[in-house]
Amino acid sequence: MDHRLPRKFKHIFLDAEGTLYVPSAGKSYWSFWENPSPERALEHFELDKGVAEAIGEIRAEAETLCIASFNREAILDALLDRFGIRGLFDSILLNGDKGVLIDRFLKSRGLERRDAVMVGDMPGLDLSPVRKVGVESILVDRPYNKWAEAERIKGIFELPSWLRIAAIAESELHRSGRVSSLDEFINGRFSDGRCESDSVMTKSLMAFAEASGAAPTNPGRFSYD
Repeated sequence: MDHRLPRKFKHIFLDAEGTLYVPSAGKSYWSFWENPSPERALEHFELDKGVAEAIGEIRAEAETLCIASFNREAILDALLDRFGIRGLFDSILLNGDKGVLIDRFLKSRGLERRDAVMVGDMPGLDLSPVRKVGVESILVDRPYNKWAEAERIKGIFELPSWLRIAAIAESELHRSGRVSSLDEFINGRFSDGRCESDSVMTKSLMAFAEASGAAPTNPGRFSYD
């Protein structure tokens, strides 16, 4: 992330299963949970594409980086140790309404809900509860959540780019006084000399930029379908 840009989201909360790690090829969530154990988890799951690199990048910039999960502590501990990413997280919030857990975490540290975002793959468990307490949420796109209307990324590997775009939008909002939202992700490209991504863009952000003339300091390409 570019330190010249204000950070829209400073406190990042990530789901674990289905978000950070997924079943290895040919395996399913359901077959694991028929007989779960830390030992089987190590054989059954793998980090999703680009997660380790993305988490390292986010950790370098985020003020807070946490996991919020319904998984069993022993299983989650075994996997985080195997993947070598346990030390990147400030805290692990387990087994409760994620909105309540995150809200309690933020309040106990004097942090603002508007500066936080939750990322997960299950709309009912990861998105709805945190929205109820005023925390933004993003859905990791999976075949089993296609029905949900939500802002999406293809995986955690896209999250650093999403956070950059949110920071740029925040910068332009401060400069223009206009209101926009980040609510409709589609394939696109952004390049303005500060960051470049072949990842995702928001149609609402592009419409805002075009309508208000709130182009970045070094104008680049804005494209969307």
